[in-house]
Amino acid sequence: MDFIDNLRRSSLGARLDNFAYFYPNIIVGAGFMLTPEFMHENSITHVINCAFEEHSPVWFKQIYPEKYVCLNALDGDLDILQWYPKFKEYMDKFIKDKESNKIFVHCQWGMNRSGFLTLAYVCKEYNLTMKQVMVNTLCQRPCLYQNRRFLKDVSCMLNNG
Repeated sequence: MDFIDNLRRSSLGARLDNFAYFYPNIIVGAGFMLTPEFMHENSITHVINCAFEEHSPVWFKQIYPEKYVCLNALDGDLDILQWYPKFKEYMDKFIKDKESNKIFVHCQWGMNRSGFLTLAYVCKEYNLTMKQVMVNTLCQRPCLYQNRRFLKDVSCMLNNG
């Protein structure tokens, strides 16, 4: 997947790269991006934190506890798909919520856990190709998809599922 490295060359880093739309109602970025202004400007109604509680601002989960979930997923040389069932459960629940507008998915830096779980979800649920979604999202947030193990796991799931 040489296209990943080519598209990643334009990255300014996780702090400066923009967030990415994976689908019209699904946005991926870093936890620090979630501010009241960001929420209102982007019509965010629900949040999935793929990292740990300390990687998400406290204010959202205090005001909207029923519209927030934390997965406590790890980043490293392990199978990201062990968190996929819970991710899918909450994504489906949040999308079906009659108050749902846009779901913000994040991890600490908005690169691996949030990116790969969302990639797997939108490809499976909306019948999109992995390359199509990756090219689109890397053009928006070039720092995505750094973890090669996650890439292998999601690719195997989508090609064998």
